[in-house]
Amino acid sequence: MTGHRRAEPSASAKFPTELDTDTAWELLRTVRTEADADAAGLVTDTGGGRRWNRDASPGARELADRYLPLCLAGPRLTFAQLGQSLDGFIATRTGDADYVTGEEDRRHLHRLRALADAVVVGAGTAVADDPQLTVRACAGPHPVRVVLDPHRRVPPHRKVFTDGSAPTLWVVAAGRERGHTPGDAVPGVEVLTLPDSAAFAPGNLVRVLARRGLGRVLVEGGGVTVSRFLHEQALHRLYVTVAPVLLGDGVPGLRFAGTPVMRDALRPPARRTALGEDTLFELDLATPHPGPPLDGEHPEPRQARGEREHPVHHGDGQPLGGAQTRGPESPGGGALPGPPAADVQR
Repeated sequence: MTGHRRAEPSASAKFPTELDTDTAWELLRTVRTEADADAAGLVTDTGGGRRWNRDASPGARELADRYLPLCLAGPRLTFAQLGQSLDGFIATRTGDADYVTGEEDRRHLHRLRALADAVVVGAGTAVADDPQLTVRACAGPHPVRVVLDPHRRVPPHRKVFTDGSAPTLWVVAAGRERGHTPGDAVPGVEVLTLPDSAAFAPGNLVRVLARRGLGRVLVEGGGVTVSRFLHEQALHRLYVTVAPVLLGDGVPGLRFAGTPVMRDALRPPARRTALGEDTLFELDLATPHPGPPLDGEHPEPRQARGEREHPVHHGDGQPLGGAQTRGPESPGGGALPGPPAADVQR
């Protein structure tokens, strides 16, 4: 009897199919160290950056280009995102912001949330927009939602306090007590009381969150809160998405007392990319250092220790230049003159 010959593996079995966008994102979400990047199939290229070690779709390559720097940026990182009109507003004069930017920017924002341990908003945003601050437009875990509300003006029926989708940290100031607080009745809502308004300074807030194991912080809104973090040099990166729309007036995005001469303007290394009809600007305000653990800092459950910045290929966008090395509490360049922007959020 003639023996049966073992079938040779097909070409598709020998050579994996092209890496698609969804699979690439799942792999990227596992990356926090260089060893993680190796395990995910991101190999060092001749330029010192990283690329997929297999055929990848344009979307998969774009994801690695855009988010790998953030994945490898260290366990303590503060970054912010704003979407605004071409003339610099994040909402109309009535507060309507649905939506300034398009669907691709919404997906980008949710990816940033998925790569953060905590997402921070001010009281004005929680009141005006009633955001969920969860990850829905992509795969990934929900960050801890942090509501900065020193005067306890956010109503207890807001989604961050009632939907139970993710843990919420309600940060209030001492001496501002009132009858009902969200933490009294809703599981998953914790009230954190800080001693005074000075304790709400961005650098202090970042340290407080890091001691809770929340080292990677996304500052999402509104314009006042992001402006304050920028003004006080508490941001390592800033993402600003600009939509080709003109509002005339409305709720402003970034506002701080600027310089009287153009040569002193803040010009951080930047790159830009298209998000549908919108344009995403990524500003590198500092190269973060992991540094020694803070006093009382808990081991961070979603990050590995000993991470460090790794150079990556920036593709066709404008490359991020080499920013000066600075500590995590003061990532920016020279101090921005003047006081931070006044609170204009409703």
